[in-house]
Amino acid sequence: MNQPADGRTDVRRARVRRHRRERQIIVFGVLIILVAIAGLFAAGVYRGDVEGPFSAPFTTPVGAFESDVTLACPPPDSYPLPSDQVAVRVLNGTDVNGLAGRAMDTLESRGFVKVAVGNWSLTHSDNVRIVFGAAGVQHAYTVARQFESAGLVLDNREGTLVDVILGDGFAEAPALRDALAPELSPDLALSANAECLPVSLITPRPAPRNLPDNPLDPSPEPSASASASPSPSAES
Repeated sequence: MNQPADGRTDVRRARVRRHRRERQIIVFGVLIILVAIAGLFAAGVYRGDVEGPFSAPFTTPVGAFESDVTLACPPPDSYPLPSDQVAVRVLNGTDVNGLAGRAMDTLESRGFVKVAVGNWSLTHSDNVRIVFGAAGVQHAYTVARQFESAGLVLDNREGTLVDVILGDGFAEAPALRDALAPELSPDLALSANAECLPVSLITPRPAPRNLPDNPLDPSPEPSASASASPSPSAES
């Protein structure tokens, strides 16, 4: 014989089910709101209207930065300067007489501003060494384009004067590019041929004690250093 259902038990069960449904509605509602907020935030970051939590660049303090890289990068998105805006001194680092003069004649015929021609007091086996200061990075890369092989060296000189030091490799096979070479196109952006760093992160070498005046610099100031590089002499 069946016992009649306890009405109070049914009411309790209905109340429990109702509370469970209410909790589920609240939980899912909160989740939907959070997802909507996250979506709106992500859309704002994507459009650039909102700054993301990871937008700050990861940087190393300059004082703590160490690297074996010595090549300074050209300025971002930079192109060769007009040759008449670049002052050049050509130095002969070989025993071949007249080498610097001939190279300077070619550069001058292409519009570069001649500052001086001379001998470098130390010989080296490199092809061409382009030496420049922090203000002359774009100038140096513009000159380096003229040669098929050139190494770029940053020193602590003031101004934009660029030194071109010719080595034994250049004496054996002078490697000035043809004036119509595609590499000399003014529309070809400047680029480094090896790993490089911004000029502010490169430790410069000492500059020569005496630098000639650069007619393109408004206020040339000679650089002096107790441990200066060898100074050039007049070419023989």
